[in-house]
Amino acid sequence: MSLINLTQEEKTALDGVDERELGRLIDEALRSGRSDDLRRLPLGRCGPYVSGRLRSYEQALSRFHEAKSAAKSARTEEDARRAGHGLSNAVSQMKRRKDEEEREGKLFHVEDGFIHHPIRPGKRMSVTIGFRWRRSEGDPWNDGHITFEHAHDPKPDYAREAPRPKLSAARRQREEEDELHRVWENLRDSALFSVRDFFRGGGDGGEIPRTFQVTVDAYHRTLNNRSTEFWLDKAKPTGRS
Repeated sequence: MSLINLTQEEKTALDGVDERELGRLIDEALRSGRSDDLRRLPLGRCGPYVSGRLRSYEQALSRFHEAKSAAKSARTEEDARRAGHGLSNAVSQMKRRKDEEEREGKLFHVEDGFIHHPIRPGKRMSVTIGFRWRRSEGDPWNDGHITFEHAHDPKPDYAREAPRPKLSAARRQREEEDELHRVWENLRDSALFSVRDFFRGGGDGGEIPRTFQVTVDAYHRTLNNRSTEFWLDKAKPTGRS
């Protein structure tokens, strides 16, 4: 499963959508109340953002053409027009993202498809992100990786905890495991975006440390949106690639 990169299927589908034709078919669907012709475009394979906007448009179309009163018809027609505009914009955004990824891919790639998800994450957890980079298109590729390490030890927030019945040991264990899964996935996603953003900012892959102990919020001792920014002055890497 790709987490930050478009899949090849999504890229191919986006290439197969002509935006002018898409606009024409959106307008035609609004007039006819049918989205059959729109479905002939590979919109469902352009990724969850586009396919979600397609569903929203089809649902808005259905409400518009089922409306009975003039007031409801006018309101749902406007909703359908906005949903159609949203679908068109979603395709445009994803096409721009594809172009950006392809430009970036000439100099770096962050691997997001083969990250091992632990069956039972412990409180001491880690995520390893692989990548490749080169300084110019004429240079050979270099491979590297960085392991982000995190000790999950949040500060209890008694003020926000609502009173609740005493849990069984099994239920308490399940809730603790669910929380650790959520924390690990947050760590994984944050790590991926941090490595990608480092390269996007012109960073040199040779300066990425082999391991990095993530930082946590000073008060809550939880991950935040800067926890995995290994290039900050406050970072204390334990090794280099």
